[in-house]
Amino acid sequence: MKLFFLIAILFCNLCHGCTGIKSDTTPAKYKYKTLIKEDKYKAHTSILKDSIRFFIKEKKFAYYPKENDTLTQIIIDTILYSPKYDKAAFFVITQNSNAKSLNPGNANEYHYDAHCFIANYSDSNNFYNIFWLDQSSLSNYHNLGNTRRDIRDLYFKDFKTRQDGYGNSLYKYNIDDIRFWDGPVWIMYFDK
Repeated sequence: MKLFFLIAILFCNLCHGCTGIKSDTTPAKYKYKTLIKEDKYKAHTSILKDSIRFFIKEKKFAYYPKENDTLTQIIIDTILYSPKYDKAAFFVITQNSNAKSLNPGNANEYHYDAHCFIANYSDSNNFYNIFWLDQSSLSNYHNLGNTRRDIRDLYFKDFKTRQDGYGNSLYKYNIDDIRFWDGPVWIMYFDK
């Protein structure tokens, strides 16, 4: 009987996660489907890295801690585009030496931080009005793979579950939901 109970609990956690909420909260019919050519995606990755380098230099947005400097490695993990190709959301992972931490560690070991940004986009390969979605970020991860997985989970599975003080969804949609592109995030950041 105990074995059956244990198996039932494990099965429930695998299917629904620890919170009891199905882990993939974006319905299949609303899943992100916008495609872009690989060469254009690579060019955009380079453009966005340059934007993040500028933010690091200017200590803007998520890059105010002094550990972020010219030695910070920048990884553009994922770029998503709106169906009209006029907006974008992207994940940035930075790698810094543990020697630059508040409690300095081994200079040959690294930690990773991850953030999500949104921007307007024009056909001329121009990203503008870039904003940091500062509600959920990751800090001091020791494994790049876990950092990638967890930042995606935060925004693909949990973003719409963020609530205001009254229990209402702040963002209404995860960023892998095609309805996200006309959702409340854009009003919050661009229609101030």
